[in-house]
Amino acid sequence: MSVIDKPVIDFDHWSPRYRANWEQIAADFHATGQPLAWSPHHDGFWVLADWAAVHHVASDWETFTSVNDVDGTENGGLGQVIPRQPYRLFLGESDPPLHTGRRKLETPFFTPKALRRWRPVTRRFLAEALNSVIETGRADLIDDILVPTTARTTLHVLGYDTDAWRDPADVAHKGTFLTYDDPGYPHGQQKRMREAFREMLTARSKAPTGDLISALATGLVEGSPLSLDEAESMMNALVFGGFDTTVSATASALIWLDQHPAEAARVREDAAYRANAIEEFLRVRPPVTHLSRTAVKDTELLGQKITKGERVMMWLAATNRDPRHFPNPDVIDLERDNARDNVSFSAGHHRCLGSPLAKVEMNEMLTTIGAHLADMKVDHSAVSAYPTFGAVIGYTEVPVTFTPGKPLPLDETE
Repeated sequence: MSVIDKPVIDFDHWSPRYRANWEQIAADFHATGQPLAWSPHHDGFWVLADWAAVHHVASDWETFTSVNDVDGTENGGLGQVIPRQPYRLFLGESDPPLHTGRRKLETPFFTPKALRRWRPVTRRFLAEALNSVIETGRADLIDDILVPTTARTTLHVLGYDTDAWRDPADVAHKGTFLTYDDPGYPHGQQKRMREAFREMLTARSKAPTGDLISALATGLVEGSPLSLDEAESMMNALVFGGFDTTVSATASALIWLDQHPAEAARVREDAAYRANAIEEFLRVRPPVTHLSRTAVKDTELLGQKITKGERVMMWLAATNRDPRHFPNPDVIDLERDNARDNVSFSAGHHRCLGSPLAKVEMNEMLTTIGAHLADMKVDHSAVSAYPTFGAVIGYTEVPVTFTPGKPLPLDETE
């Protein structure tokens, strides 16, 4: 294939234009027939939305690195996020075999056997969140129900005090739609959270308790224990990866289902239909918009020369709308036969380890919320989305009203 002239796109995922029109921008990008172009924003990067090519980039770590070489001692990688973060996420921003070894420490907590343990935990926290509002007849889906449920479930898996969920939840919430240099970024809360993580890791290294924190505190990677910086970073990533992504995906689904009552009833009642619906909701409204790689050598992609040191953004939100893989990609079809092919949790060796837990949580929330908040209606005029969609497509407020009911018996959630 011959190398084509370098195409350019005016693409800034942190801009108001992107927030308002990202779906149309994605459609226009695919309409060019070559969903790979150079954006001059944020020091320049390639934007990629071809489904097959995204899988290639996500899998070829020897050409496209995830490393964030902050101190300039490794391969020059610029990390997974654009703009580049000034700190390194040690699990996500590493390549095999180091990435493989680190990931193995967390894997036992996300197996099918482990998920059978976490499902009743999710159920319990969801019931407690619903009980806090069920007699009032009104709630905010985000702050009152979805955030407490997902935050407490993730912290339980970690081995963190689930009653101390508010600081981590606020850090994860604001940290997904604010850039690190934004005046509103929760630096103070993040500092407290990270200090608490380090104290717990130190304590578990001396007295492990069988939880995920203990696994990070005592586990070996390539024959050596994790440094405190590595272990704390991995805990931090679990918080950012496990909170707002699931909240945002579930909120998007509930907002759509509120306008489609027949589908909503079937989602609640039909387990197989619900499982596929979750995949389709993830496809059309993915929580994470992008992940990036850095070319560590000159290469070629879709006939275009990629130069060593250039970043390639895998635009996940648009990849899920590649018409060559998903026919009629803008149509929400809850019975779509390849909905599971979405890349909302990335692809390759970095595919999100916690995605099965996220789907368990979504399953429980889509089933239970509608069933117990009788006649629930979303106030669509008051729904407030994130001020930017640069990292996550999410919401700050989703007000709902419903017929007041009786609290759920908590013993039935076990």
